Amino acid sequence: MNKTSKQNKEYTYFFKDGGFNTEWATNKNEAYKKAKARWAKESPSLVDRIDKASFHIATEAETKDLLSRFW
Repeated sequence: MNKTSKQNKEYTYFFKDGGFNTEWATNKNEAYKKAKARWAKESPSLVDRIDKASFHIATEAETKDLLSRFW
């Protein structure tokens, strides 16, 4: 494994009933595990709502689009 493959990347993911968030991790599985741990502490009811299949590397364009929906 080369050095770049171990670098953190920002992963966007969605909740099954709407909404999104991001997690920094080295791969999708790690991002999912971190998201589960995060929401288990912050809002346990959201853990089961995380859409595992939706995890993907965030793009600048998508992030701007998603954030624009709040303004």
